[in-house]
Amino acid sequence: MADTTPSLALPLIAGGQAQKHVTHNEALALLDALVQLAVLDKDRAAPPASPAEGDRYLIAAGNPSGPWTGWAGRIARFQDGAWLSLEPRAGWTAFVADEAELYLFTGSAWRPLRATLTVLDGLTRLGVGTGADADNPFAAKLNKALWTALTSAEGGSGDLRYTLNKQAAGNVLSLLMQTGFSARAEIGLTGDDDLHVKVSPNGGDWFEALRIDRATGRVAFPGRVSVADVPVLTAQVIAGNSGPGPVPAGATRYFTNALIGGHQSEVYAAAGRRGRFRSLRIVTQGAPGAGQSWTFTLQKLFTDTALTCTISGSGSNQAADLVNSAIFDGSDRWCLRIVSSAGAAPTTNILFSLVFEGLD
Repeated sequence: MADTTPSLALPLIAGGQAQKHVTHNEALALLDALVQLAVLDKDRAAPPASPAEGDRYLIAAGNPSGPWTGWAGRIARFQDGAWLSLEPRAGWTAFVADEAELYLFTGSAWRPLRATLTVLDGLTRLGVGTGADADNPFAAKLNKALWTALTSAEGGSGDLRYTLNKQAAGNVLSLLMQTGFSARAEIGLTGDDDLHVKVSPNGGDWFEALRIDRATGRVAFPGRVSVADVPVLTAQVIAGNSGPGPVPAGATRYFTNALIGGHQSEVYAAAGRRGRFRSLRIVTQGAPGAGQSWTFTLQKLFTDTALTCTISGSGSNQAADLVNSAIFDGSDRWCLRIVSSAGAAPTTNILFSLVFEGLD
């Protein structure tokens, strides 16, 4: 039968042993020293001058001296007026009080417990410098953060790619920037898969400054672009004249830079790039007459768009649609369609203008 226990080397009471209480008390003293192990310090190379009963030290120094000579790496306990050496085993932990730090014995040296942690899996909450909660299961309160690539010399590729993923196109994936926990800017896929950049003065009202189409890479500026407070022109004015050919009563005609009465494809013009037509304005030489009208409509690929206006009666010779717009791709073709009512006066030299805003 062994004389001590295999893990803590506690003395065992032998059968028929006299003064069993001595062995028993020795085992209790060892348990008192090792269970819930906490030491006062780990940086001393020699014992203190006036230790108290039960004081424990982790001897991390390589060459301890005095009563601790040869005890490097061990636990020293002051007991019954003398120092007792306790030899650790791999896996032991000790709380070092003056550092408020846990240390782990690896089998050859004591290491800070946090430095030995290499894998954390399945955590439901993590707070760094602050508390995490159900709404923010990961929370960090700090002044700086660093992400750096694992180099090829360390077994990595040298690259660093930060990946974020959302469930579906209709969800939000964004970087939200706040002041005093009130939103001021947001960059991301907000409600679709296009890239949006938008800002807010108060966390409630939002203004989109830039949008990049996910399918084409085309860039749109929903707000006015300016440099040093000077607006940058992102649109062009398209103007034309129907020419001397008349638009008789009850007729339908088509024109861009010439007037025809046949198929609109004869005057169709390509948009040339993706953009938005808006601000249709019409001026004629006269008025259609009482109870009569001329209606002007922008067409896209032989189909009327919402951009339209009408001159009617005998008191006006101009009209405009400043509300509606129509978006065209570069290959889409356009023209203006004019419909004259059955009794309208003939008209010539119709002037028109449109604003075309590029969206790429």
